[in-house]
Amino acid sequence: MTNLETRIYNTHLIVSRTLKNKPFKIKKSFEGFEEDPKYFSVKRLSTFFTRYPDIDMELYFKAPYKLYPDVAYFDLNYFASPRAIKSYTIYKQLLTKSSPDSQYDEVKESLLFICKFCVQNKIQLHDYLEHSENSSENSWVYHIKKNLINPYSIMEFDNVSSYINKMPEDTRELFLGDFGKNFLDYRQKYINSDKLRPFLTKAFIKLKLFIDKNIQ
Repeated sequence: MTNLETRIYNTHLIVSRTLKNKPFKIKKSFEGFEEDPKYFSVKRLSTFFTRYPDIDMELYFKAPYKLYPDVAYFDLNYFASPRAIKSYTIYKQLLTKSSPDSQYDEVKESLLFICKFCVQNKIQLHDYLEHSENSSENSWVYHIKKNLINPYSIMEFDNVSSYINKMPEDTRELFLGDFGKNFLDYRQKYINSDKLRPFLTKAFIKLKLFIDKNIQ
């Protein structure tokens, strides 16, 4: 068993048990597991996640439970099938289109990522959108594509819309999906949000001060 295969097995176990409020025990020994019928599905999933590293594994296993709450259990064989890919795609779209306030926790996690990224790369917060790592697209674009940050987490940057408008349409859709295609709608939802906008406005001030202090 490779490290990725072990992670796949245990992530599926943790998600499936946790979402149903059931106890679980992580599997530590995989001796002889290659003979288990489940291994075929784990192997297929390993190939899948290797081919598509942008996919959030935990969210992938969580998606069908969120879409179909009446179903008690989805086995590894299900997740190694096209049905699971479709569930993940649908759930991702629903998450993106849900209200900004419902994405509060994801935005908080995104701010932590942005903070660490700025400190590691010794850039101030206002330089985040301009940062690029020898690529045709700026780093934040890849961060959204790889699910490292929630799109709403960058709404307090003044020049988000200008960056998006400068991107070719096909590139914008490839990297940013519906967020890039319908940015103005997302912007309006953010402006009208009761919880997220006030939080993010204050958080950006604190984030800027923290980053400035830690890159000096």
